Amino acid sequence: MAAHQQTPLTLLVGLSTTLREPVLTAMLTPGTAAIVVDQDELSTRGVLTWRLLTAAPMSADPASIREPGAWSAEPDWPTGWAADDDWPAPDSVLLDSGEFAVGEDCGACQLIESLLPLLDTLVSRGHWEHLVLAAPPAMEARPLATTLVAAMPAEIKVDTVTCVVDAVLLVEQLSGDELLDERGLALGAPDRRNVAELTARQVEYADICVLANAHRANAPERLHNLLRHLNPRTTVIPADPSGVPSGPVSQTGAFDIEAAEAWAGELAEAGRLQPSEAGVTTVLWRSTRPFHPARLNDALEDIVEGVVRSRGVVWLANRPTQRVRWESAGFSASLGALGEWSDTEHLAECTLVATGVGLDPLRLQAVLDACLLTEAELTTLDWHSLEDPFAGVL
Repeated sequence: MAAHQQTPLTLLVGLSTTLREPVLTAMLTPGTAAIVVDQDELSTRGVLTWRLLTAAPMSADPASIREPGAWSAEPDWPTGWAADDDWPAPDSVLLDSGEFAVGEDCGACQLIESLLPLLDTLVSRGHWEHLVLAAPPAMEARPLATTLVAAMPAEIKVDTVTCVVDAVLLVEQLSGDELLDERGLALGAPDRRNVAELTARQVEYADICVLANAHRANAPERLHNLLRHLNPRTTVIPADPSGVPSGPVSQTGAFDIEAAEAWAGELAEAGRLQPSEAGVTTVLWRSTRPFHPARLNDALEDIVEGVVRSRGVVWLANRPTQRVRWESAGFSASLGALGEWSDTEHLAECTLVATGVGLDPLRLQAVLDACLLTEAELTTLDWHSLEDPFAGVL
């Protein structure tokens, strides 16, 4: 018996469902089915709604298009379209729809758990040659992709992750501190992410970044460079004024989970930092001295000034054996525990990669250097006695 062939799946993410529509239409080639998940009713009814779409046939009788709920049977498109001028052929056909209930816990987790049976049913029918999963606006591709790779390795091959960004709003979305909850976009009560964090993570995981509204942007070349600095492996594809992408956005075979999971330090080691161009700069900063925790805490606002995104691993003097994750997006910075420094690491160190528009590298380096223990403190200070402003998060 022949081995079951994996069904390629494209993940579509992005904050604007309006800008994603023409990109989704471009993905709906014959033999493709798309699950589109919306969060419009999440805040009012506590549900995520979904639609199952496929490409409209080139010719068909509108009256004979299947009613929702009949998608589980093999589609049997009619061969003749009895068209009239008042009923143009649609870009897509609705095959089914439904909803997922979301409780007080992690909305993203519940979405992933609910999607797996639906995807399994689609794949088991054996009809579709390609699947598209259009995630809710506030969903990141990473948890979806990693879950699919782990849970359905024989059935689905994550083929392409495509992110749609708004050229007019991109810098603003990456630079602010507005919470998703303030926009009504939070995926449940515990979701305290901000817009900048979500936007950065969507871009960083994408194989393809579609630059919508490029014709309305003042400096599209700068935006192209910004996307490449945030994610050196992404391919930036501009959309035309109607939103249609100018290149392939699905079934590219570009997704590589190891590359997508690469951390900022690994990107730097691989020499993948982009050169400064058109006002966009990425800085790699390192030190073999630890941060003084109080000085670092006092300097947080100065560190993120002019920085749209930074990531790294740092060493706090009062936590000499602990690896600490550093992450910032817009005006928000966070630290988190990453475990202990391993025996194979020759010494603890601080490594940080920061990207900004109009960023002054020398100023940033000076601010970070000023947060380190001095040479005198290294030899005379009792590190463990230092005040710990990060005790609540580490």
